[in-house]
Amino acid sequence: MAPHSPPGRILCISEGQLGDLLILTPALRALKESFPAAHLAVLILQRRVYDEQGASANDDPVVKRPVGGTAAVLLNDPHVDSVAEIDRALLRQQSGLSRLRAEAGIIRWLRAQRFDTVICTFPQDRFFLWAFLSGARVRVGEGDSLLLNRRIHTGKGEGGVLKYCCSLAEAAGAKVSSYETRFTVPNSADAAAVVQLRSLGLPDRGFVAVHPGASGPYRIWPPASYARVIDGLQEESRLPVLLCGGEFDREVVEAVRASCTHKVKTVISSEGVEHLAALLKRASLCLSNNSGPRHLAIAVGTPSLAVIPRFDDREWKIYPDESRCATEQSAASCPACGARECRNVIPEGERFGSHCMRAVSADSVLRRINAMLRS
Repeated sequence: MAPHSPPGRILCISEGQLGDLLILTPALRALKESFPAAHLAVLILQRRVYDEQGASANDDPVVKRPVGGTAAVLLNDPHVDSVAEIDRALLRQQSGLSRLRAEAGIIRWLRAQRFDTVICTFPQDRFFLWAFLSGARVRVGEGDSLLLNRRIHTGKGEGGVLKYCCSLAEAAGAKVSSYETRFTVPNSADAAAVVQLRSLGLPDRGFVAVHPGASGPYRIWPPASYARVIDGLQEESRLPVLLCGGEFDREVVEAVRASCTHKVKTVISSEGVEHLAALLKRASLCLSNNSGPRHLAIAVGTPSLAVIPRFDDREWKIYPDESRCATEQSAASCPACGARECRNVIPEGERFGSHCMRAVSADSVLRRINAMLRS
């Protein structure tokens, strides 16, 4: 690639959390719009194994072509040309020679793709090393690593993760015209969602979706607080409520349902991201933690209220339209948090919710929901 020629093959290396991939979509769109002739690929370091049947992308089983899970965000993205993923848990299980063989398989795959530009969306030494060993002439990331040759020095806490990802695309030469995240719901998933809502006795539209799951128990608002909001919506506002989650969220969903005074329609789905997206798209509002479903609701155009830890706003209060993409957090002093840092400590004897998450009252959340629905 000549010094000023446009890239021909671009790779973004990313973590595989649902929210991370959705937040990456504006940067991917900017790359494709800036370099329409380029092949744009994403390599996901996947934390959760969603489907054991992913097809091997080379002779080594470490790198696979995904068939489901959070990769659906990219498989449904018209700006992405190819997606591959690595099972992080499987990689970590390897040691000694088997680990070296696994890492060598990743490098062989990278070099075989002949990427000329690699963007590391997380500042991890492993990502930087993969970028360098891929043979790409342009290697983008955050920090001062000598393995990079295009660097940004603005962290996620200095403007939020959305602008952070877009700044990496800009460092690769792209022009970012919009920070809007997007997820296109397939027609088949939308039709299935309508059938399921009707089978539950819920309207096709006009309900509140409540998704209490998150990647870590400290990030989960207590089930009793969710239950109080659900009861309040059904008693005071007469609004239908859908309590939902995936198999990974079963424990907390069941805990919320058990804490509710009134019966609540519940879906624990194993049908994938597209199905959840279809349900959220038909909701009037989504209540969640600072989690992937929060970002999914926003990406399909549904107003969102997320309960977040006290200091998460620096990285995760990222959407400018606070009237539709709102957050609720405690301003009170927390016995466990530092001066400007959440330590994510769950009170002794409790299963969910750090101290500062527990400081957010159900009454304040209920008032906020009602105000958002009125507006």
